[in-house]
Amino acid sequence: SPRSRIAALQHVAASYPRPLFLHPAPCKAKRADTPFRRTFTRPSKATKFTRRVLRIRWRFTRTRWILTTTMPQRTESSACATTGLADIEDIGSAAGDLETRSAAAEVTVHAPSEKSTSARRRRKMQGTFSAAAPTERSASTLVEDDTPRMVPGTQTVFLKTYGCAHNTSDSEYMAGLLLSYGYRITENMDEADLCLLNSCTVKGPSQQSFVNLVTDAKKAGKRVVVSGCVPQGDRTIPELEDTSTIGVQQIERVVEVVEETLKGHTVKFLGKKTLPRLDLPKIRKNPYIEIVPIAVGCLSACTYCKTKHARGQLGSYEVSAIIDRVRQVIREGVVEVWLSSEDTGAYGRDLHKPLPYLIDALIEVLDEINDPNVMLRFGMTNPPYVMDHLDAVVRLLNHRNVYAFLHVPVQAGSDRVLDKMKREYTVADFRHIVEYVRKNVPGVTISTDIICGFPTETDEEFSMTLELTKDLELHNMNISQFYPRPGTPAMRMKRVPTNVVKDRSRAITRLVHAMSPLDPFLGQRVRAWFTEVSDKHNQSLGHTKNYTQCMVPRDDALLGKSALVEITETQRWCIIGKVVEESSAPQKQPSAVPGVAEAAASHEVKAAELAEQRAAQGAVQEKKSSSHLARDVVFAAAVALALLVLWSGPRMFGLEKRVW
Repeated sequence: SPRSRIAALQHVAASYPRPLFLHPAPCKAKRADTPFRRTFTRPSKATKFTRRVLRIRWRFTRTRWILTTTMPQRTESSACATTGLADIEDIGSAAGDLETRSAAAEVTVHAPSEKSTSARRRRKMQGTFSAAAPTERSASTLVEDDTPRMVPGTQTVFLKTYGCAHNTSDSEYMAGLLLSYGYRITENMDEADLCLLNSCTVKGPSQQSFVNLVTDAKKAGKRVVVSGCVPQGDRTIPELEDTSTIGVQQIERVVEVVEETLKGHTVKFLGKKTLPRLDLPKIRKNPYIEIVPIAVGCLSACTYCKTKHARGQLGSYEVSAIIDRVRQVIREGVVEVWLSSEDTGAYGRDLHKPLPYLIDALIEVLDEINDPNVMLRFGMTNPPYVMDHLDAVVRLLNHRNVYAFLHVPVQAGSDRVLDKMKREYTVADFRHIVEYVRKNVPGVTISTDIICGFPTETDEEFSMTLELTKDLELHNMNISQFYPRPGTPAMRMKRVPTNVVKDRSRAITRLVHAMSPLDPFLGQRVRAWFTEVSDKHNQSLGHTKNYTQCMVPRDDALLGKSALVEITETQRWCIIGKVVEESSAPQKQPSAVPGVAEAAASHEVKAAELAEQRAAQGAVQEKKSSSHLARDVVFAAAVALALLVLWSGPRMFGLEKRVW
């Protein structure tokens, strides 16, 4: 079908330009008595004979074309090429390769569209036929591209990330893969040859900021590759139609996409396959902090959430893979590990190994390492799934190497609004979680999220949210206005007026800022773990056991260590003090580029294996092409002999033409 974007690549050999007569239109009708019935003339014998001869000639042409385009080419780019789209140069193996990968990837190679009907007619008159749509080109065009040769791995890439910790982890993996192949990462878009933008679709403003940056990069003449939840969740955004795309489960193929985009091609990998490996090369934004994704997707179906469209259903990593990753990063010098997921509490339900299995394994590893400078942070969890494992969560938060911090979104204080959101819990359930954790984890910090102005929310229901906030007095509250996301059920609900939404957001923000949950820290001595510095304020930044941010005068020697701090000032979101006693444990020096050397070595091995595979494939294809050529030659000789007999038969046997 011409609408199938991958048909041309799955049947590469069939995409060779064919003469137009191979796909003739129906013969003109002699007459049309009614608009519903038409009679057609049969093609003459001469027409049939001409078509048969031309088909034979086309077979010879196609065979010669296959022989000349499928031979292995030894060029500078092939030495640095990776598996994937670079293998399209091997036309003989591309069809079988893409047939097996078509379920996991959606590939589109765009070409300049022909704007006028006359141009398309002229192309047909020249005897060419394309198996793809007029605005696309088949794989054969990739081989015959006029783009100047470029050496992969010598360009500079600008990387920008929006959104959550999971997105940050994906960007760190992509940066590590690009760096291991020789690309340079920069924070200045003006210096870059290509812009790699990782997006977030949770709120409208973040998506619009991302789309605006894509437009600005194109105007600046930069090649653009987009990734993250925006292109994965919505494939109809006009600004992204001619932009290369990496799906949320395709980050391992970032090098292939970047190489093809630098050549001028538009590549889209949006299929969902197995989870990306956790041991890929990685460039951490903070060398002391490692974000370990334990799962992707979730089991909920919230009516306002667009992330589910992008991340999909829950997919959990094996416990052994997570534990191996934790051990590896701690050996590399990481002192703070974040467990990240769209819903940490739902982990393992798809594997029939729920969260307690992972918690017990993590506690065992932390006891085995026994390093006072190493800390672990538990990720965000929704109430419906963490309620079944509160005992295990409490056991983890009480461990000496785990922050006593829990992020549980409530979103609203009304059961009717929660039902409209399809949150699958009640306000009483949320209160039970908060009270149980506070009772069993001394000094725990509980953070939550609030959505103001959800469709159909009344003033009375919003006042219930205010009452819940006053009663619980949580340390951290992330307040956001409702943003309708395209494709979600909440988009079709009756919206609250914008001015009312803003008034409610201001009201709850004033209430939260009026609280002083950190005042009890004043004058106390607490231990803090330091992982970063603030150049703006010239301070070292760390966190206490309950994950309260702690600031002290800058001392780079504190990085990667813990220290006893005397608190001299408290603010709404942080505490300020001075170091009284440093940890006796030695300071850790994290590796600046973890896993890159190993990746480079493995890449050389893979390149050698790929070269051997290409040589073997070339030999097999050459043998096949030779056999096909011999078959076509025999067939053509037989046809020529038959034609000769038909043409000179009467003269050879002395018969009259009529009798013959």
